[in-house]
Amino acid sequence: MNYIIAILVFGLLIFLHELGHFVVAKLSGITVLQFTVGFGPAIFKKQVGETLYAVRLLPLGGAVMMQGEEDEEAEKMLTGQKEFAVDEASLPPERSFAEASLGKRFAVSIAGVIMNFLTGIVIVFLLLMPAQYAVEPVISDFMDGFPYAAADNNGVGFEVGDRIVRVNDFHVFTMSDFSTGMMYDSDGVYDIVVERQGKKIRLEDFAMQPTVPDPSGQGMLYGFNLSSRELTFFGKIEYAVKNAMTYLQSAVLGIKMMFTGQVGTQDMMGTVGIANQIGEMARVSLSTMWNFVAYISINLAFVNLLPIPGLDGGKLLFLLIELVRGEKLDPKYEGVASLIGIGLLLVLFVFVTYHDILRIIR
Repeated sequence: MNYIIAILVFGLLIFLHELGHFVVAKLSGITVLQFTVGFGPAIFKKQVGETLYAVRLLPLGGAVMMQGEEDEEAEKMLTGQKEFAVDEASLPPERSFAEASLGKRFAVSIAGVIMNFLTGIVIVFLLLMPAQYAVEPVISDFMDGFPYAAADNNGVGFEVGDRIVRVNDFHVFTMSDFSTGMMYDSDGVYDIVVERQGKKIRLEDFAMQPTVPDPSGQGMLYGFNLSSRELTFFGKIEYAVKNAMTYLQSAVLGIKMMFTGQVGTQDMMGTVGIANQIGEMARVSLSTMWNFVAYISINLAFVNLLPIPGLDGGKLLFLLIELVRGEKLDPKYEGVASLIGIGLLLVLFVFVTYHDILRIIR
């Protein structure tokens, strides 16, 4: 049952991503030939007007195929044969993706990313609905023996009421960002920015170590308590957005660590690993699972923005090149680049899936 839940949830994220492309394409007057969730043979398909709607066997992705799309051949390779009933030659050319304005093509290309980001925010917001208070990264008081107070260090340190804004290059949206920023530093010396009475105070090369045992036994604390504030309806929206930014920052950090060699590709998690994690989270509680799903949705948004042909970011890159050049690239170049990009992504998918399965077996 957990794996069924995982497949349904993953399929939901894919559906919402493609729905973003679909809705904006329709609103822009672009002919959508196919809206498909999954790859491979169709287990359900129905032609409605000019659009073929399909659900396919492997819930590992999806596609919105539009009239005159430059990388249409690359998408056919993943979605199967050309199955839609409408003859493209009979369609008005002015409604094709290729003939749409640059602004409309940009809006269609980025709509899936925006939909995944909004999905993450909405999930966190719904999880926050029963909550009455939220913890803020604002120091309310110090514990006994706290050694980092400004009054005890010639004015260099923390004061009650300080809002922690940054730890090194890590922005503190929620308190978990502070913990993460402290964790990803090995020498115990930090550049910390706090907001104090409307002014930004920078604590440069500030040496700081955990000093107080965590009562839960899970580690050490830094010797201060945090403020909490009552959550109104709009406060919950604000807090949901902050959580989404925390998840986005975590995704950026993950890519950065991979490129700098701090983690290897074998540490990456693919669709099989994500589905397994969703199932494991469902064993804990539904709220834990949905919080993880929000995190994955934000990660999908970020990954799709990477400037790799075959992803939404690749399309946006070509549109940016067109904007700079003042004229369109030859469609065959984008088609070839998309085929190569998708081929490389498939190789990466197989590699990551192999390690996902190994982790599950172990």
